[in-house]
Amino acid sequence: MRPITYYILALAGVVVILAFFVSQSSERVRVGYKLTRLREERSALIEDGRKLKYNITRLAEHNGLAESARRLGLNLQSPVSSRPPD
Repeated sequence: MRPITYYILALAGVVVILAFFVSQSSERVRVGYKLTRLREERSALIEDGRKLKYNITRLAEHNGLAESARRLGLNLQSPVSSRPPD
């Protein structure tokens, strides 16, 4: 074989190796962005869960207070709005 053929084959090999490394690097970046997005989504879901737990606790306390008031013979009425009637 001629020396130019060796150079072309060596160059083709280098190009294939470089293409592999570039594709791996771009895949790593893509996965990094996806991981960041999933972490943000997880944080948002954790915060939503905390808010829901708070609301459940608050509503349970409200129901407990209403039940205690009924047992004491208090008549609970819904609050009257401060707006004048239409």
